[in-house]
Amino acid sequence: MLRSAAILLLIAVGAAFAAAEEDFAPPFEVTSKLSSAEVPPGGQFALTVRFVLGKDVHLYKDKIKFQWATLAGAKEEGIAWPKAATIPDLNSDQPGATTEAYEGSADIVVRLRATGGVPRAGERSGEPIVLKGTVAYQGCTNTMCFRPMKTAIEHELKIVAGAASAAPVAAATDGGERLGWAGILKHLAAALVAGLLISLTPCVYPMIPITMAVIGGRGQRSRGQAILLSMVYVLGIALTYSALGVLVASLGASVRLAFQSPYLLVPIAAAFVLLALSMFDVVTIQAPGSLGGLRERLAGKTRGVAGVLLIGVLSGLVAGPCVAAPLLGMLVDIAREGDRVLGALRMFALAWGMGVLLIVAGASTGLLPKAGAWTVWVKKLFGFVLLWAAVYFLRPVTGETAYWLGSAAVVLAGAVFLGGMDALTAESGFAERTKRFLGWVAVFAAGAMMLMVLQAGASHGLLRNVPQVQASPLVQGDPREVELALRSGRPVLLDFTAEWCGYCKVLDRTTFSDPRIAAELERFRAFAIDVDDHKNAELVKRYDVPGPPLIVILDSQGKVVHKLGYDAVRNTGEFLDLLKKIP
Repeated sequence: MLRSAAILLLIAVGAAFAAAEEDFAPPFEVTSKLSSAEVPPGGQFALTVRFVLGKDVHLYKDKIKFQWATLAGAKEEGIAWPKAATIPDLNSDQPGATTEAYEGSADIVVRLRATGGVPRAGERSGEPIVLKGTVAYQGCTNTMCFRPMKTAIEHELKIVAGAASAAPVAAATDGGERLGWAGILKHLAAALVAGLLISLTPCVYPMIPITMAVIGGRGQRSRGQAILLSMVYVLGIALTYSALGVLVASLGASVRLAFQSPYLLVPIAAAFVLLALSMFDVVTIQAPGSLGGLRERLAGKTRGVAGVLLIGVLSGLVAGPCVAAPLLGMLVDIAREGDRVLGALRMFALAWGMGVLLIVAGASTGLLPKAGAWTVWVKKLFGFVLLWAAVYFLRPVTGETAYWLGSAAVVLAGAVFLGGMDALTAESGFAERTKRFLGWVAVFAAGAMMLMVLQAGASHGLLRNVPQVQASPLVQGDPREVELALRSGRPVLLDFTAEWCGYCKVLDRTTFSDPRIAAELERFRAFAIDVDDHKNAELVKRYDVPGPPLIVILDSQGKVVHKLGYDAVRNTGEFLDLLKKIP
């Protein structure tokens, strides 16, 4: 009996220690490893930094930064980011703003290339590659934020003649593992559809006679040969666009942060407006005539497969300015992704979508729909899509309210000028009735956007006549002021906060900006305590602050009566009732 009781006691104690260990588990476990111990001269290798996150911990993607103290014998070529979850952006005061964060675990892959340490004659290995630096990161749970942290990174590997390069490992992580194959197929399908839509605009129709000249006429070739050569011709266009995708993705890997700057976003938006005007025939954008003439001269002389491929490459350059409007949107997205492989594949798929019409032209012009008013209508539709793209790129600059109002205006303008509001008659055909239906759908969509703005404005005080900015009832505190407050005979409130604490900013914008809370706190001595300020370290230790936000409430006798986290304070009504009960 005693033996059984002892065993049960040991099990209980072990379970208690296990639970305690789980409760005190670190929020971030960070490890790093190299893809190989050796690399050939000039070869690629990868450094994988793995984050294992505690329960309910969010690791913010934009807070992960690498800093190298020593990067001897190698250079960084890019970073492959795994797909992140989209969560509310606590640091933004824009309604509906989001940010990206990792949950559970995440593998960040830094791609590097050996640049030095070439082995001398007769030697197998040269000077080693030395990596020394840190990775900085920061995150929060559902109720509390952790201070920014850094973990040291230190590795060394040999440069060995004949060693295998580890580039395929890094490339695989950058593509399929980051998005998943479903995500890649989704991108490619969207690019293919975009290409098909572009092929319905007047931009592609002028290329059809060139296609016929390249193929050489059906009288000299069979239908199968004509289709094959047409596909080679489209392949040339696709290669041009794929190279453009690789170039933009390579540049984007180093300048993705620039797309958050108004100095880049405003010119991009202006470019979209200019391209939209070109779709409305207000301005004309075209390639230099000499380039088009060169293509046509070569088309008249070329018959071989290699020649047809060359003409396709030149056709991609000549058609570029006309289809630049939709191309720019995709290229900007590719630059943001910074994925060379996916960028090339997306542009390749776009070109093949555009090329379907040209392949049909190579097989039989009789199968083609005639160019006419409907192609002009599609071109103008692209113009309104481009105007919306300009509004979209200005979103980080103008804010959510202006974005939704601008989107509603573009949708309404498109419905009117594309014939969606035209009156119907008894003779109206299917096309007119379809445009009328789509016009009413656009009107309802625009109305929904404006209603959403009104609701958001009312909930955030944007539409009231009185100013909604409430001065904070908290003053910056330090240990001396807190000690004086504890002897004042008034209740005391300490708000432990930090600049990097998103939940703290939410409480500042909501709870502590509520006039009722401010009025009640007039009988308190209320302080904001910056946990990053070294002089407040004693207060952080005295009140056992695990991380901000933490609200400590003391009564008029200086006794701690409440220690409240984010969940207990965000409900303004309940927090107000609690404050009223403090003597």
